[in-house]
Amino acid sequence: MNTAASLGLQGTLLFHLNLNYSSIEVGSRPAVVRRCYGPLLDLVERRPWLRIAIEASGHTLERIARIDAEWIARLVRLMAEGRVEFVGSGDSQIIGPLVPAVVNRWNQALGRATYERLLGTAPEIALVNEMAFSQGLVGAYLDAGYRGLVVDWNNPRRFHPEWKDEWRYRAAWTRSPCGRRIALLWSDSVHFQRFQRAVAGELEASDYRQFVLERAGEGARHVFLYASDAEVFDFRPGRYASEPAAPAVGTSEWERIGELAQGLHEAGLAFTTPARVLHSPGLAPEATVELGVAANPVPVKKNPKYNVTRWALSGRDDVGLNARCFARARELERRGGSAREWQLLCRAWGSDLRTHLTEKRWRRLQRALPPRVPAAPVASAMPARSELRTADVQRDGQRLRIETDGVRASLLARRGLALEALTLRTAGEQPLVGTLFLGHFEPIEYCADFYSGHAVLEIPPHARVTDLEPVEPVVEREPDRIVVRADVTTPLGPLPKEIVFHSGHVELCYRFSRWGERPAGSLRAGILTLLAEAWGPELAVSCANGGPRERFPLSQACDHGRSVSPLVSASAAFGATDGWIALDDGRIGLEASWTQEEAAVLPLLTFQQVGDKRFVRLSFSLSELDETHRPGAPLYDFRLSLRPYRNRR
Repeated sequence: MNTAASLGLQGTLLFHLNLNYSSIEVGSRPAVVRRCYGPLLDLVERRPWLRIAIEASGHTLERIARIDAEWIARLVRLMAEGRVEFVGSGDSQIIGPLVPAVVNRWNQALGRATYERLLGTAPEIALVNEMAFSQGLVGAYLDAGYRGLVVDWNNPRRFHPEWKDEWRYRAAWTRSPCGRRIALLWSDSVHFQRFQRAVAGELEASDYRQFVLERAGEGARHVFLYASDAEVFDFRPGRYASEPAAPAVGTSEWERIGELAQGLHEAGLAFTTPARVLHSPGLAPEATVELGVAANPVPVKKNPKYNVTRWALSGRDDVGLNARCFARARELERRGGSAREWQLLCRAWGSDLRTHLTEKRWRRLQRALPPRVPAAPVASAMPARSELRTADVQRDGQRLRIETDGVRASLLARRGLALEALTLRTAGEQPLVGTLFLGHFEPIEYCADFYSGHAVLEIPPHARVTDLEPVEPVVEREPDRIVVRADVTTPLGPLPKEIVFHSGHVELCYRFSRWGERPAGSLRAGILTLLAEAWGPELAVSCANGGPRERFPLSQACDHGRSVSPLVSASAAFGATDGWIALDDGRIGLEASWTQEEAAVLPLLTFQQVGDKRFVRLSFSLSELDETHRPGAPLYDFRLSLRPYRNRR
């Protein structure tokens, strides 16, 4: 027998059950229960030495109960015998960092209620949906009664060189923005993909066994051998063309899983479950970590091709779908929605509705959702303000200079009203954002004009559309604002653009709906380039990612909008779930806000040290490209408000 047992190597098989799987039709769900979930329980019942964990949302558990009530009874019995541990995740599989905090609280509370009703108990451990984590989610899990979370190790580890590799084999602590503590258990994307390959026969059983046993060390260690979908064994969801071929007639992938587990058991590996790991003194948490950083504020599972933008900016119409959900959440908060109404909203916010959803299910979803909230007319978008004491407009060649009580700006008419400089005077007399002209940076790769207030649409492989074209602006003075309008000529047709100057803030408004259908590419608007003279040496970004606001120091280079591959146009983003984000230097700063009900955009950050200068940019994406992108979605109008911000730490 191998030395795994003597060295204390423990392993967990955690199977994620999801009857909402995006590419599985409703009519195929009984087949999934029969071909996947039944054999999963058989796996344990036939092997007295085996311990596994099963995770499902409350929604999936309810559907299983309707299809096969006996399956639920078998699960409850195996749980009572200590052979299966149930792991929670909420009522629905929601990407927590992309939804409001109130929705996350309801999702966890509703899920716990379903677990107690159907299983007679509630779990200690939760699997973070799609491993999409933010520190802001911790409070919602703690309030629901969870003591620990299963999260991905690989993705956040890339941005934390200070972490010790040994930490991956034991629990750790993490904290909410308010300082509340919860335990973490580490899944491993490489481990679960190696397991899938071994089951599919792409990896020899002996090679897989050797790979696992090499994880043993000098002390107690734990690894998740698997922490992913159950529906990929003896069933093919049809999501990817690259899925392994179905097993040959007369063979079973579940039987092969049993054989792999048998080999590891005979080699000395001890099968365990997440709560047992959490209670094991030899694996108790030592380190306290924060997973998100500015360069990767919402870590998820797998590699950068699989990032948070896939559930917000791609799919069949993620931006519009999320906007409708934000509108519904605001309505329920305002009038006090029932538990059932919140549950239906949680289910409308499910991650699988935003990726590879089938046409039939998409049409059904459209009928179930409330209509979209139209964008407000710009001139009446904000409540009436007091009259401007200062309302000065001057034309200086191709520059348009605007000044109100607290705002001073220079617009470039030859570049589609791009901001040459914008000063918000309560934050100081120096402009915060504007244009860095050619020659500002020395390296040749940065020899370009870097504007502010503009939009860029990139359609691979060669098309690029911007609003940086000459315009003849129209200026309207009103008692409480100055409105500058122009129609920018583009290859997709005119783009109406408006900049509204109030006494202390500015609005940037883009009528992208005039372009019609969303192209297959990335669309980023409201791009803001910082002018370094106004800012101190230490910058930070603040926003809410599904919970209380978090503050991320800018300590390492990042470029969220950098394409990962020809098929994936962005690598990261902030959730900014209350439609607000701010940059500050510890003294003053700039905050940007927008109405999520109109366009549920995501902010993208660029932070690079270029020679002895900083290059800092914030943009707001209305579309990104990945393998979930489908034609047919409209483009949405976008309105961004800019105000001075003072950090109140």
